[in-house]
Amino acid sequence: MVTTRNLLSFTGSLSIVLISPLMAHGQVTEKISGEPYNPYQVTVDQANQVNSVFIPREGNATRFKRSSIPKENIYQVRFPRDKEPEKIPDVPTSKISPVLNKWFQTKKLSDEVFVIITFQEDQQIPLLPELREGEKRDEVSKERQQAIEKIQATRTESQLRRIKQNKLFSSFKITQHFWLVNAVVGKIPLGAIRELAQSSDIVYIQPVQGGEKPPDAIPNNDVDDARGLIVSDPYFNLGLTQPWIGLLDTGIRPTHILFNSPSNIAWVRDAVNGGANCNNTSNPGYNPFDTFWNHGTSTAAILSGNNRLGNAYRGVTGVLVDSWQIYTNAGLNSAAAIRAIQCGVAAYDKVLVGEIQASESETGAIATAADNAYDAGIIFVSANGNFGPADNTVRSPGIAHKVLGVGAFATTDQTQYNGQGRGPATDGRFKPDIQAPNNSETASNVSDTALQVFSGTSGATPYASAVAMLARNWLRQFGTFDNGQTYAFMILYGQKSYPYNNTEGAGKLKMATNGWANWGKIVVTNGATIDIPIGIGATKKNLDASLWWPESASQAHNDVDVHLIDPTGVERARGFSALSVFERARVSGALASGTWKIRIRGYNVPTGGQVVYWASHYQN
Repeated sequence: MVTTRNLLSFTGSLSIVLISPLMAHGQVTEKISGEPYNPYQVTVDQANQVNSVFIPREGNATRFKRSSIPKENIYQVRFPRDKEPEKIPDVPTSKISPVLNKWFQTKKLSDEVFVIITFQEDQQIPLLPELREGEKRDEVSKERQQAIEKIQATRTESQLRRIKQNKLFSSFKITQHFWLVNAVVGKIPLGAIRELAQSSDIVYIQPVQGGEKPPDAIPNNDVDDARGLIVSDPYFNLGLTQPWIGLLDTGIRPTHILFNSPSNIAWVRDAVNGGANCNNTSNPGYNPFDTFWNHGTSTAAILSGNNRLGNAYRGVTGVLVDSWQIYTNAGLNSAAAIRAIQCGVAAYDKVLVGEIQASESETGAIATAADNAYDAGIIFVSANGNFGPADNTVRSPGIAHKVLGVGAFATTDQTQYNGQGRGPATDGRFKPDIQAPNNSETASNVSDTALQVFSGTSGATPYASAVAMLARNWLRQFGTFDNGQTYAFMILYGQKSYPYNNTEGAGKLKMATNGWANWGKIVVTNGATIDIPIGIGATKKNLDASLWWPESASQAHNDVDVHLIDPTGVERARGFSALSVFERARVSGALASGTWKIRIRGYNVPTGGQVVYWASHYQN
């Protein structure tokens, strides 16, 4: 078992200061949305730089270079009102979860129930300190642990103060405080919930145990077939296997042949009965294994199964997996899901995989914890759930702002999975963000050699999560630190350009090879235009560009667009949605040689400024 959390090697240094594009012209923005809170001086990407590298069909990328966006390419214009308004869906919202609303009809109002109460946010989660060279994560890292303890102390004090000041909490018996999200667990009479929900400082109330099941089979449906669809093997072959993936699921069967000799499982923990650190093995009922649902074993094998059953069943990455068990035989335990997210953040997991379809809004405790995990430096990928095909059926945390929601298509013939949950979210955002293959044959918990077909959006989520891990590690080679940059590449890997829909999002994942990739981050202010020059030689084809930006659930939405401008100044494609937090555009076929521009416009940025990540690729 490998425990030392080594970061990928990097030569050189980057500034940790975020610079607004308009500062070059003597203007200072009021506020930068998406700018990380960074009191521990964690290394982050510098804005206004263009990174460029050639990606071959196989082997290491070559000819990496870095340049700055010319100052004259950052300017203010008055945009024509040329965008069709997109209607925000009229979706009723409530502070009380759908499960609790059903309980009002099926349970006695005097029944005491365990609930999670989420308060208004009163602190910003910082980027957390990283492991230093030579440190091991199972030897408590003082810097990260002290940072978490500081957040926990502030949270607990604030939560207790809110409870003490509100008379409606008189019948509430608190049992746990969370630190990643401003929420508490406790017992309360069911009949007291409606009145309590009217309190202005409460965002959401949901049950601890809502009964949600894991989100869930043929020739041509092995894992290698799905890997071929997402073109992940060239990235796997680079051997970039650090640090860890955290799996939030039903536990695993660690003795399965796909997990042993070589071993690719790091920690196997129980977030339901394992206490705050998910590893108190003396607690009654402690069970980190895939006992009830035969689900997490399949997810883990797709993420990182070995090749002992042959190449057909090898996983997408060689990265070690941390398994965080969050289900009971009755279904999802929401408090355990939050504990697992906290433990994954504390354990330096870089990608968290949400095999969850919680019945809550984007302001629910799990979705909020997932968004806050992004702020701490995590890439979060989660299933859209299996309650489609109707609109507004995406589940949590896939519904969250800073989570990549995953839809599904069949490995065998690439047809749409009809049961996939669909957006839009209540504020109009498109969901899923991307799609990945499902219905592939992989490990089962029935025996140490058993296989099964893994269906639903559950079957797609590990492929998308593994791609995110491969992309993160690939970018890290070039000194790219920000997790948001991986999100931009995930949108780039999609194959669906504007206009988007709530079935495909940015489309089916296909990792980029055989061409030039360019990427970076900028700060976009209202009315700003940033022209990023991309030199394209003769006989090139298929230019793709993507944007992604982090928004919080409470902020005003920023509308940012991308336009692809050819060497003669003519617009050839655009990503032009009003409501999404991503954009994607493509120019198909032969490309004119010369300097193209990726034009990014702050069409409507009411927050004063927005951090935006961009990526592009064109083929040989």
